[in-house]
Amino acid sequence: MEADWSAEIGPDLPRIDASWEAFTDLRTSPQTIDALVEPAQHPALRKALLALNAEHSHVFTTKCDIWTLSGEEIDPDEFEANPQDAKIGFASYIDILERDVSRFASFEFHEQRVREVTSYLRPLTLHHGRVDFVVRAVTGVEHSGYGLTLYAAGCGAGKAAAYAAWQAVLAAAVAATIAAAAHPPRMGE
Repeated sequence: MEADWSAEIGPDLPRIDASWEAFTDLRTSPQTIDALVEPAQHPALRKALLALNAEHSHVFTTKCDIWTLSGEEIDPDEFEANPQDAKIGFASYIDILERDVSRFASFEFHEQRVREVTSYLRPLTLHHGRVDFVVRAVTGVEHSGYGLTLYAAGCGAGKAAAYAAWQAVLAAAVAATIAAAAHPPRMGE
């Protein structure tokens, strides 16, 4: 599977807004997910959000979205796909924050986390998809800190194949994120 990461930290770069007006706290009220449009329409996104916000999870989510990709937006090499299997795609993002304040505040922690998660995901045999993690600064909270934006995308020759690829990529990325969040990263490796 194609899996990459980057850091986008700077005054003119996008930030994760932890207090945007439509924020729904799925940690304390998981049943409110049924009022959200995207998870209601996309069961894989619903499952991902519930898993990331579960009581035992070390992370929580603040925002997400899903959209379609045209064939022109898909580089077959970056999706590990043949050109005929890169005609349409589905993509999503989920903003993810650490619950632990010391982890939340550490850029080094987030950098190590995305290195570990992408290293885990790369050898997986999932074609027609990619995952990107972006470390970003967070606004709207009392402590300064960082979070991750998880991008998952899948492609196919048709809508059904692209949707299935996206679902598989999202599930793998969420599972790896949750597993990594349960353990402190090996700093400095």
